[in-house]
Amino acid sequence: MRIFLDVGAHYGETLQEVLKKKYNFDIIYAFEPSKKCLSKLKKYKSKKLIINNFGLGKKFENKELYSPGGLGANVYVNSNNQNTERILIKQASKWFKNNIKNNDIVFVKLNCEGGECDIINDLLINKQFYKIYNIMITFDVRDIPGKEYEELIIRKKLKNYKLNNFCFSDDVMIGNTHKKRIEYWLNKLGAISATKNKNYLTNKYINKLKYYSSKSGFINRLEYKFKKFILYKYYPLLIKNVLKFIKIKTLNYR
Repeated sequence: MRIFLDVGAHYGETLQEVLKKKYNFDIIYAFEPSKKCLSKLKKYKSKKLIINNFGLGKKFENKELYSPGGLGANVYVNSNNQNTERILIKQASKWFKNNIKNNDIVFVKLNCEGGECDIINDLLINKQFYKIYNIMITFDVRDIPGKEYEELIIRKKLKNYKLNNFCFSDDVMIGNTHKKRIEYWLNKLGAISATKNKNYLTNKYINKLKYYSSKSGFINRLEYKFKKFILYKYYPLLIKNVLKFIKIKTLNYR
């Protein structure tokens, strides 16, 4: 089976790309704990799409979600005047045991506003991480006060496990739109191939798997800290686009 997991589906921005026939996914699981996002997610009509109104984590629990439906919604940062929603979290490794087989070709987009490290730890400890063909990790812990250090711990742990079935959004989310960025990642790591043989796909793309999993993230973390220092998020969109263009040309991204 060819399977895609959209962990942190939000309003379905990623689904717009992965539902395309060219990827040949047999099943697409969307994980979104906020009920505020469900109405938009349900607009995507496909027999292969399964929408799960819960999040993944290190254990089964209920949590308070702050600013539900927002891009930065999370269970960690509680600012004044925020809306909240009670959400369900299920243990990632147990879900994998029940739904993913060893020979499935599994692509995972992991973007869950600070919960990514708990998920990765749980999958590693319970020996489910190896079932993944490629997981793209976004380290949103960078935005969670007191949790920033977890990124370095996870990077070190992945390196110690000597795995190459992962990559980081800093390195593979390249393009002018979210759909284009998802497309870039999937094409680079072999999702465009129609094969259902996991070993064949791994062997064919082993060099790229090793290349992207070897990224340290040092420059990306430095850039992120600099942007926070200069209050980049408040810059006008025009200036941001110009800076992005210069960056792409400088790094010779294609």
